[in-house]
Amino acid sequence: MDDLSFPPLTQNEFNQYIEPLGPWGEDKDNIPPIAVAVSGGADSLCLALMLSRWRKNIHAFIVDHQLRTSSGQEAIITQNRLSRLSIPSTILTLNNLNAGAALEERARIARYDALFDACSKKGCLDLLLGHHAGDQAETVLMRIRAGSAADGLAGMALIMDLPNIRLVRPLLSVPPQRLRATLKKENIVWIEDPSNQDMRIRRNQLRKELSTSSQQSGAISTLLQRSREEGRNRMKKDKEQADLLVQHVEIRPEGFALLSASTIESRALGAIIRTISGSIYAPVSQSLERLRHLRSMTVGGVKIQPAGRLGDGWLMFREEAAMQKRVQVTPDCIWDHRFRVIIPDGQMKDGIEVGALGDGYKQFAHRNTFPSALLRVLPAFWDRQTLIAVPHLNIFLQSDVKNWQIIFQPKQPMTQSYLFWGI
Repeated sequence: MDDLSFPPLTQNEFNQYIEPLGPWGEDKDNIPPIAVAVSGGADSLCLALMLSRWRKNIHAFIVDHQLRTSSGQEAIITQNRLSRLSIPSTILTLNNLNAGAALEERARIARYDALFDACSKKGCLDLLLGHHAGDQAETVLMRIRAGSAADGLAGMALIMDLPNIRLVRPLLSVPPQRLRATLKKENIVWIEDPSNQDMRIRRNQLRKELSTSSQQSGAISTLLQRSREEGRNRMKKDKEQADLLVQHVEIRPEGFALLSASTIESRALGAIIRTISGSIYAPVSQSLERLRHLRSMTVGGVKIQPAGRLGDGWLMFREEAAMQKRVQVTPDCIWDHRFRVIIPDGQMKDGIEVGALGDGYKQFAHRNTFPSALLRVLPAFWDRQTLIAVPHLNIFLQSDVKNWQIIFQPKQPMTQSYLFWGI
């Protein structure tokens, strides 16, 4: 069906979609704005338009992946279009993406990292994304074809609470044709990403399959209904899992976990491993099933061993061989995908690195109850080959670094809060 066969999205409808997804702060200039990610395509541009008519204090972030020669100019065009709608915006340019394996996934991770960092700097607590009903159907179909477990078939969440920001998708029940019809009614032009026509990309193949199906509407409705059902189931399991983890698991600021139970359901175990390793995803379920009865081993970049002097139960900490190498300290840098470095203004020093304590633990082992394998993976500050601080042990070998901090801040918390649409 042509886009004009679909009615435009009305402002009243949009308001009804977004208002229940709060709480939203007051709409004042002196508080951080609501952030919206805008690619320049129809979906996110329509979201920004409707959002600007619902609320004044918003800010758009445009990510330029630098993967096409025209991307920089397209970002500027998008920024100008937003400006004409009185929507302030910032272009975020990615400079480290190169063609090669898993480009789509690497670009997605880099995009979200840039968005999260920009939101953090601006104080934004909510980031709105323009995913719609078509995206949801494609996601569910993709996961069905990939043999995903039931959790994955819930699709994308309406709301996902991360440690420092909420991701909100208010358009998940809206067909993309209605979004384009809305822009056409307003005489607003959008950018068509040529990569959407690249049939080497799996999502594009599925989109074409759904769009050319003789039963397109029915197929999409079936997928969305499956998403609703699995979303309800997942929220129930998440609640049960959170109760279990709160009762039996202690996450320590040094970046390790103490588990009091001798057996644990594989889904919950995966959540702990994901957090301690700094990964976005838990290990595949098959690799966790054999760990139902815990024993000493390594999985997903995390070592599991008896807690020993730290008490009964099990100790879970980062595998040393899987950790990131030392990196140069920069303002507000992240090391090993888990630790945020915080250095007070004016105290940054050249040549300082952050990395694992490693053999440096030997000079402090006698005054600490941590096992040596755990001490080795604690984050530390180094001045070239000289150890200068281990903040988690309150060890500062130079007086001018005593206010430097390393905060455990993994990409994914152990327990997560989701709201799935259609609940």
